[in-house]
Parts: sequence; C-alpha cells; structure tokens
Amino acid sequence: MTINKLMTLVDDLTPNQYSAEHKLRWLNEVELTVYLEIVMTHEGDRPETFTPYTPADNSVLLAPDPYSRIYPLYLESRIHYHNAETAKYNDAAAAFQQAWDELRSWYNRTHAPVAAAARLDLTGGAPCV
Repeated sequence: MTINKLMTLVDDLTPNQYSAEHKLRWLNEVELTVYLEIVMTHEGDRPETFTPYTPADNSVLLAPDPYSRIYPLYLESRIHYHNAETAKYNDAAAAFQQAWDELRSWYNRTHAPVAAAARLDLTGGAPCV
C-alpha cells in the first residue's frame, strides 16, 4: 500500500476534519513502531534507518498486503480518539491490535530473529564465544 492510497482509503471510510499533516504524523508513528519493533528485530533485507514520510512522499509502506490493513485501522482509531468517540475508538483500537498481532506473527514465522546479544549489544562490541 502506498501513502496516497492509504490517505484516500482513510478519508473514504472514515470522513474526518483532520489535515493530511495530522494523518501523516500518525502514519509516521505507527510506521516507526513497525520498523523498531518488528523489522529491526529480525534478520533480512531491511532499511538501515527509518526516515519519516513527508507530504510529497508516496512510498510503499513497510507492512505488505494483507497486513497493511494496520495502517487504516490505526489512523481510524486516532481519528475516533481525537473526536472523543469512545465506542468507535475502542472498536478501531481492538481491530488494529488484532491486525498488529497478525502482522507480528507472520513476520516472526517468515523472518529469523536477530540474536539477542547483537540486538542489545551486550558484548560491548566484542565477539561472542
């Protein structure tokens, strides 16, 4: 899913008064979390750093289909939260959490984890023996 497709989808499914900049900030929040908590904890082809998206950016998001549904669900939950629509927020947050768990489980099944010592650098840079 691309950023433009996501923004169009969110505005179609959850009409709102929030600017593209607000929604982009929320997207950067969830994408940074995907990067730090899922991508960087596993081996494989991955970007070295996460660069927040800009308004002119139309990048492909990190989570592939069908797991990319985390993005509209996250933005929907933020919209309902800021509108003080508690019941809608709770529903959206629960749906997001389920989608997040499915993404994390799929990633764990398909990518080898980074060794804990390498991830935490407990060795101070010295090789493990």
